[in-house]
Amino acid sequence: MKAHFGKGDYDFVKFNGKTKVSRESFWKRKDRVWFVMLGRKYNSSLIESVEDYLLANFLVETKGYIGNFNDQNYFDWMDRMSRLETLFKNEATKLFEDRSLDVLNVPDNSHPKLLKEYLGKRVSLETMVILDGIFDYSSKWDKKMNDDIMWPDVKKLIENYKKFLTYEIDSCKMVVINLTTME
Repeated sequence: MKAHFGKGDYDFVKFNGKTKVSRESFWKRKDRVWFVMLGRKYNSSLIESVEDYLLANFLVETKGYIGNFNDQNYFDWMDRMSRLETLFKNEATKLFEDRSLDVLNVPDNSHPKLLKEYLGKRVSLETMVILDGIFDYSSKWDKKMNDDIMWPDVKKLIENYKKFLTYEIDSCKMVVINLTTME
């Protein structure tokens, strides 16, 4: 999973998490103790899936240092997943309060409102992914923000997370349609 969220182009979902790592290379790793501890913790009732635990932590700790992973990131992610549709609706309501799609427009020499709201932690990564699934704004932003410092990292995180996040796209589209068209 670290390769999926790292600089390379490995696709965890496509390859079902399989890699060509040998046992010998694992035992040479200095951080192997963290993996052993995680394996023990997985056997407890706190964590339902090591994959979900890793995913939740890679979303927060993008560099992927396992020593910085913690249970709170996992519990926060599980909470967001349990109320994903409500979370999206609440965040979209605030974003589209003026009933326009201006939040997706890229002003000259500035970030779009949606990106500012995400960077300000007022919009979740899940909402960013869902809106990109609806509008495909990331490809448009690439053209307009090709020299931006922060956008490439955010886009990579969105693209990587998109493969894991499951949501009802039609329901989310209806939320946006209702927020932008009805008065």
